[in-house]
Amino acid sequence: MAGNNSTITLDELVDDALSFGNVSPTLATGGLSTSPAISIANTVMQVLINGAPSADGTPAAFNWKWNRLNMPPFVIISYLQDYFIPGLVNLGWLESCWASQVNQTSLPKSICQVEVYKDIQTTSDAVGYSAKICWEQNDLLSTGTWGANPQGPTAGDLSGNTSSFGPTLRGLQNPGPGVIYTDPKSQLVTPANATTAITDPNGNLWCLTTYGTCGSVQPTWPANPVYPIYNVFPAATATTVTDGTCVWTAINPKGQGMRISPIPSQTGVIWEIQPVGQMRAPRFKNLSQLLNPVPDDYEWAFKQGFFAECYRRSPDAKIRAVFQQEFNLWIAALKGAVSQADREMEDAGFYPGVGVMDTNGYYGYNNPARPYGTWGN
Repeated sequence: MAGNNSTITLDELVDDALSFGNVSPTLATGGLSTSPAISIANTVMQVLINGAPSADGTPAAFNWKWNRLNMPPFVIISYLQDYFIPGLVNLGWLESCWASQVNQTSLPKSICQVEVYKDIQTTSDAVGYSAKICWEQNDLLSTGTWGANPQGPTAGDLSGNTSSFGPTLRGLQNPGPGVIYTDPKSQLVTPANATTAITDPNGNLWCLTTYGTCGSVQPTWPANPVYPIYNVFPAATATTVTDGTCVWTAINPKGQGMRISPIPSQTGVIWEIQPVGQMRAPRFKNLSQLLNPVPDDYEWAFKQGFFAECYRRSPDAKIRAVFQQEFNLWIAALKGAVSQADREMEDAGFYPGVGVMDTNGYYGYNNPARPYGTWGN
C-alpha cells in the first residue's frame, strides 16, 4: 500500500450502505450492476475535491493538504512567457509557487515567492513589481512554429554574429535548421533559446525535452501522437520526435501549462519555478479501488456524502426528499473539517514590517506637508 493515502475500498463503503434500509434500494440492482455505486462515488469525490454551494448559496472550496501536488518544476527561457509541462494532466488549480536561482553557486540559493493568479495577460514587459504565474489549458498557450522566422540562435549567432536573429531579438524565436538550444542549467545567465513550445503542421503540440541542435530539415511529425490523458491513460508514455540532437515530446492539448509575468529578460538570472497545486478529482471505475487520495482519517467525510447521494437516487419520493437536508449537513461537516484541519499558523499573509508605533526611520519636523511629523510615514 506504499504511496496510498487510503486503505479502504469503495466496496467496503457499499457494504456499509447496503445495511441501511433506506439506502439499499438505490444500490441494489439485481446483484449484477455496480454502476449506481460507482456513479455516486464519482459525484462524491468531485464535491469533496472541488467543493459545492452551501445551503445558503455560498461556495464551499476545499484546499486539502492531502490532495496537494508538487508539479514538475521548469526553468525559465529568455522572453518566453508560456511553458508546456510534459505529462501534466492532473492539476486542478494552483495554490502557491516559488522560484530558486538554480545555478547560484553560493548556499543557500536565493528563493523568492511567485504570486498565483487566475489569469495573466500576454505581455512583452520584462519588468514588474512581482513575479506572477497562472495555469492555462495547453491549447490556449502561445506556441512557435518549426522553421518560421524569426528563428533562434545558430552557430553563427553564438560566435558573435549579432546582425542575425537569435541573441539580439526581443520576442518569440522559433526552432529551425541548425538552431541551438542551450541547457539553461549549464549557464550562469539565461541563454537566447528559441521557444520550447510549438505547434506542428498537424495542429499537435510539442515541448522540447532534450536540449541540443535542431536538424537541417524539419522532422516528420506523427499525425496522432500519444500523450497522457487524465483518468484514461494517465501514465501513458508520450510520443517523442528526434530533431537533430534535440527531442520533442507530445503534449496533451487539454493538459495544463504555465504562464508567467513579467517575461524573463535576455541575459538575466536563471530561475527554476516550482508551482504547487491541488489535484483534479480521480474517477472510480470499479468497487475494488481505494478511496485515494482521501486518507483514512477522512473516511467519514466520504461516507457521509455517499449516503446523502444515495438518498438523491432513491426510487421512493419520500426518501428522495431527505437528500437536500443530508447534503446540506454534509457540506457543513466538510467546512468544519477544513476548519479542524486548519490548526497551524499561516506563513502567508500581511504582517507589519515594523512596530505599529515605530517612526519607520524617518525623523523630520512638523510642517504643513507633514503635520504629524515623524508619524506621517
